[in-house]
Amino acid sequence: AALRAEVRAFLAEALAALPPETRDHSWNGHDPAFSRQLGQRGWLGMTWPRAHGGQARSALDRLVVIEELLAAGAPVAAHWIADRQTGPLLLKYGSPEQQARYLPAIARGEVFACIGMSEPGAGSDLAALSTRARAVDGGWRITGTKLWTTYAHKAHVMLLLCRTGDGQRHEGLSQLLVPMDSPGLSVRPIIDLMGEHHFNEVHFDD
Repeated sequence: AALRAEVRAFLAEALAALPPETRDHSWNGHDPAFSRQLGQRGWLGMTWPRAHGGQARSALDRLVVIEELLAAGAPVAAHWIADRQTGPLLLKYGSPEQQARYLPAIARGEVFACIGMSEPGAGSDLAALSTRARAVDGGWRITGTKLWTTYAHKAHVMLLLCRTGDGQRHEGLSQLLVPMDSPGLSVRPIIDLMGEHHFNEVHFDD
C-alpha cells in the first residue's frame, strides 16, 4: 500500500501535463526520459538481484508498479520489453559478460530491446521460421527477415530467434542478442491503420 501511494504521487506530478489522447496510448507510448525516471526510482528490474542493478524486491511490488503505470496511462513502451522479457532471460541464461553489460543499463532505463520472432510466411508459427545464423570467427552471421518487430527502430538490442542447427522443424533454434547497429542490419517501418509507426520489418543481410 505504501509503494502504491508513492507511485501514484509520482505519476500525478510526472504526467500532469499529459493529455488524455496521449495517455490512451500508454502501451505504445515511447518516452526514454520517463523510463529513465522510473529507473532512478528503482522501478525497473525491480525483482533482479542488486548485483545486477535490481532492487531484490518481490514480484508483488513489481505488479503494483505496473498496475499504477498502466492505470495512469504512463508511456511504458521504451523500457517494457527489456524489463519484462529480455532482462529476465539474460538473468537466467546470459553470460556473465552479457549480464554485466546489459542488466544494470536496463534497470536504469538506458537500454531498450525488441524481439525478433515473427517472419513473413511464418507469422506466429515459430517452428516455421527460416532466419538462420551460422557460426563464424568472433560471433554469428545472420540471414533472414523479421516482421512486426515492435519499436525495432528505437531499440538498442534485439533478442533474435533463429536457426543455428538442423533437425525437425521445432529443433535447432537459438536466441541471439543482436546489437541493432550491427553491419548488414536494416529496419523498415510498417505504418498501421492509425498512421502510426510501432511495427517494423527487420532485415539481416549476411
